[in-house]
Amino acid sequence: MITKCYVIFFDDQKKKMSSHAALHAAHAAIIGPGLFWVGFAPDTIPDAAYTGLLFLGVGMLAYHVYLAMQKLAAERSAWVNWIHIFLVAPLLILVGYLKKDAARRYFEMLMLLGFAATGYHAFYLIRDMMLE
Repeated sequence: MITKCYVIFFDDQKKKMSSHAALHAAHAAIIGPGLFWVGFAPDTIPDAAYTGLLFLGVGMLAYHVYLAMQKLAAERSAWVNWIHIFLVAPLLILVGYLKKDAARRYFEMLMLLGFAATGYHAFYLIRDMMLE
């Protein structure tokens, strides 16, 4: 099992973490639970964290628009980018701007996104480990 984890997480040619494994691990262990926590307990989150969500949303929007344009030019699928452009980034911007005054439904959407990100990325981490 340890060897399988090493194969998934590290590229033997360069001895560095695989970018896909790092992306999946970060979303499953940090981003997903973080989104869930903001949605679950918005009153416990400091105002600075909401400002962080606002800037994260703006940066994410710009980054995924750029990636989507690159993929469209190369005639590749950009479905992940569209999800971030039309769902995730606007929600982060809205909650980051309104802070604790955002409607409960937006916090519930953050919880749903947190569950979805954690489950989706954990699934792919586990699947890749089992296939190696």
